[in-house]
Amino acid sequence: MSARSLRLLGRTVAARSVFSQPLCPTIRHIQSSVPDSSGFSGSDNAKNNTNLEILDLALTKVPDLGWSSTAVARAATELGYSSMAHGVAPDGAISLISHFMDRALDETAIEVDDQLHEFPDTSERLRFICTTRLKQTLPYVQRWPEAAAILAQPQNVPLAMRHLTNLSSQMWYLAGDKSTRIDWYTRRSALAAVYLSTELFMCEDRSPKHQDTWRFLKQRFENMDSAAYIGSKTVAFGEQFSRNLFNILASRGYVSH
Repeated sequence: MSARSLRLLGRTVAARSVFSQPLCPTIRHIQSSVPDSSGFSGSDNAKNNTNLEILDLALTKVPDLGWSSTAVARAATELGYSSMAHGVAPDGAISLISHFMDRALDETAIEVDDQLHEFPDTSERLRFICTTRLKQTLPYVQRWPEAAAILAQPQNVPLAMRHLTNLSSQMWYLAGDKSTRIDWYTRRSALAAVYLSTELFMCEDRSPKHQDTWRFLKQRFENMDSAAYIGSKTVAFGEQFSRNLFNILASRGYVSH
């Protein structure tokens, strides 16, 4: 990783600490079964690096094996570890999905860093960041409805909400918005709803180079200001965000009304 990328990731991590919403539990910090110590030892770091190596390879298995413990076990075996090493993903599919979402956000931040200056206003920067992040999902687009269905399970909805709040907060931050205005939460909820609806639309899009998806995203951005205004007149952030998530997933048939 280049020095520029490391600096950017440092800024991204620093930005995450600004937001009051709890961040998603990330695979990067999954601890081994050995007793905890007062700090990270060399063996801890080595194990974390091994976990990341296995999970990164497991992502290449997703198109064939889906979001599953089987994909993690296959990756571990190919890297010369015991298939029992899939304990690095203790929650199975949801751990692998969580790893992908964290990784995709980091890679998005790196990719957009040198290009955001080309866009004159915040809305255009946000749309570019959304497009870049959505393209991270494209290699898994045939399997992403499976991930969405897993995230929509009642026990996983809080995790899905934390990922989406983190994603929308990071996108606003990368776009240059560091305000603490009273509509901070509603604007992030509106952006998360735009992103989620576009991602699910993309799963069904068969147009050349997903042209319909990018048109859909543009239209959602054109409507986002009014959506944010309406949201600011209704309910508290947590309830509003949960309702957005449920309604979008239900509209695509991933959960029942």
